[in-house]
Amino acid sequence: MKLSLKTLLIISFSLVIVISISIISMMTYYSMKANMSAQSYKIMQNISDFAIDKSKTYMNVATDASHLTRNLENKNVISITNQKELVNYFYEQMAINQYFSGLYYASTDGSFLMLLKDATGYLKKDISFNDNGKREVKISYNDKNMKLINEQTLDKDKFDPRIRAWYVNAVQHKKSTWTEPYIFYTSKKTGITISTPIYSENNVLLGVIGIDIETESLSSFINNLKIGDNGRVFLVNKALKILSLPVEKNKIRTMDSLRENSIIKLAYNELKKQTDVKSIKKEYFLTFKNGNKNYQAMFLPFKIGELEWTVGMYVLEDDFLGILKDNNIFNILLIIIVGLISLFISIKISNYISNPILKLRDMTKKIELLNLNESDVNPNPIKEINELITSFNKMKINLKESYLDTLYRLAVASEYKDNDTAEHISRIGLYSEAIARKVGLSEDEIYILKHASAMHDIGKLGIPDRVLLKPGKLNEEERKIIETHPAIGASILKNPTSNIMQMGRDISLYHHEKWDGTGYPKGLKGEEIPLFARIVSIVDVFDALMSKRCYKEAFDENKSRKIIEEGKGTFFDPKVVDAFEECFEELVNISKTNSLKPKYKT
Repeated sequence: MKLSLKTLLIISFSLVIVISISIISMMTYYSMKANMSAQSYKIMQNISDFAIDKSKTYMNVATDASHLTRNLENKNVISITNQKELVNYFYEQMAINQYFSGLYYASTDGSFLMLLKDATGYLKKDISFNDNGKREVKISYNDKNMKLINEQTLDKDKFDPRIRAWYVNAVQHKKSTWTEPYIFYTSKKTGITISTPIYSENNVLLGVIGIDIETESLSSFINNLKIGDNGRVFLVNKALKILSLPVEKNKIRTMDSLRENSIIKLAYNELKKQTDVKSIKKEYFLTFKNGNKNYQAMFLPFKIGELEWTVGMYVLEDDFLGILKDNNIFNILLIIIVGLISLFISIKISNYISNPILKLRDMTKKIELLNLNESDVNPNPIKEINELITSFNKMKINLKESYLDTLYRLAVASEYKDNDTAEHISRIGLYSEAIARKVGLSEDEIYILKHASAMHDIGKLGIPDRVLLKPGKLNEEERKIIETHPAIGASILKNPTSNIMQMGRDISLYHHEKWDGTGYPKGLKGEEIPLFARIVSIVDVFDALMSKRCYKEAFDENKSRKIIEEGKGTFFDPKVVDAFEECFEELVNISKTNSLKPKYKT
């Protein structure tokens, strides 16, 4: 037996409410305690997810770093000799990405350029070699606008970037590598470094770019998260460095450095009983004691690029359970009352839920057939349903645009070697749309024709360049070759899955047929020729007459009009020619306003 969505919703709501009320009514104190513990788990899980999301959002700057290296390659500014542009680019990136505290580039010959940011401005360090091979080291101090404040030369500086870990790791792994968190030498702040090797087109190593990303604000955020009055959240890496605790004596604190009675350490000691704390693979939820106090703890591992970190937290049970125990009876009564009210409201809600979903179902069936010109589903008062409808409508629009864009690009490809590529296809669609309205086609038919017309010369993809691009009159052999392009186009578009492609195939195959049967490739005549092909036949000739070609100058509108009229009843369908006459001024305007930039719209 199949149930309607509305009936299923009412039954589901009723069953859930009745069962929930029954369970709540039979709960004892201990079952409530279990539920409260589960609630505590959910709260901790939500906070863990929040902390992870914040961490990932913060560290997504790594993506910017990857983009930076690619941009530097593409812009050809990865060169120690192009120092001014490289420094400007570093400055721009540090201004955009607030977490970048330093960018530097080291060449294989030992040349080095570094730009560091602090509260007052920027420090630039430059290591270069003069024409005599002498090593020169300069440091300059600049304000926040990169205006030079002071510059000095360091004669005794021995710094060699090629022996630094970030350089060595990038070269050895031949890809972007992350460091574990450490204390930056200059700023004395905690951070990580991503380094990326740069290669020439011949795969020869040119150097390595390094980017320092401060994590101090992330650590402060995590450290300030609270769970109840006595809970805490902390962030640990696989080396057991506690990234969320303040730095102590210029060192990141580790698990081993904590006191034995530290709650964080007690939680980790409990975790040790279940897994290797340096390689946590899944979420752990556990309980432990400190004296006569019970604690709950959670550990949730996550990855950011190559970094493997763990969000840990603990909470004193009484922080949550004490309050929940006091409100036990009140919560039960409240849930029962709300449940009864919800039972009535659920019947009303089902109407709001089922109707738009049924509409989405019907629309989905149409989209399966690529009927993408249907109207959008109307908004719904329920937020989640409305978001689904909005997403569905956007999906339909995006699918429609992607489909038409693909179709359009395929059409452009067919005339890529001509000088009038996209403009010609745009005009053909607009001409066809104007004539179709005069002929009396429906809006759906006009929509299909407008976009299907783009496929009219797709078969030219199969015509040799020596024929297609010949500047002059074709001989008999070449004429026969060019006349194969309708059949080639039909072959390209065979077995279409949408109305647009079906009509595009017909237009491609038949748009060179003539009303009197003297056309090609099949010699159809009169209404044997599909109407869409008859319309495109006229507009294709009209556009060719109005456009400059390698073998002729553009004709004016009067001469072009006369030629079309002379073909009435012989080359062209008389009714379509009449429609052409009715909208002639509009066609001329389309030709003039679409000759420089395509106006192709969906």
